[in-house]
Amino acid sequence: MATRKSPHSHGRSEVRTRKDLAPAIRRALKRLGSRLRDLRVERRLSQEEAAEAMGIHPKSMPRLEGGTTNPTVATLVAASVAYKVSLRDLFPDREEEEGAK
Repeated sequence: MATRKSPHSHGRSEVRTRKDLAPAIRRALKRLGSRLRDLRVERRLSQEEAAEAMGIHPKSMPRLEGGTTNPTVATLVAASVAYKVSLRDLFPDREEEEGAK
C-alpha cells in the first residue's frame, strides 16, 4: 500500500524567514520574554522554580525569557496559570510598556 502525501502539506512554514515578518516576530518574542521575566521576578521565583511551575525544562527558561525561542500555545497557557495572569496579560500593549518606562 502506497502512502499518499497530504494535499495540504506544504513543507515548513516560511513565516519566520519572510523579510517583511521576521523583524516584527523578533520584536514580539523579545517583548514576550521580557514580560515573562518581569512576572517571574515579581513573584520572586528562580528560573528553575518558574520552569517547574510551568511544567517545562529549566533549560528552556533562558531562551523563553530571552525571546530566542518560539513558545507553543500550551507553554503560554502554562505561564499564565503559573503566574496567575490572563493569557492576554502576557502580551502588554506597546503603549502600556512605554508608559511604564
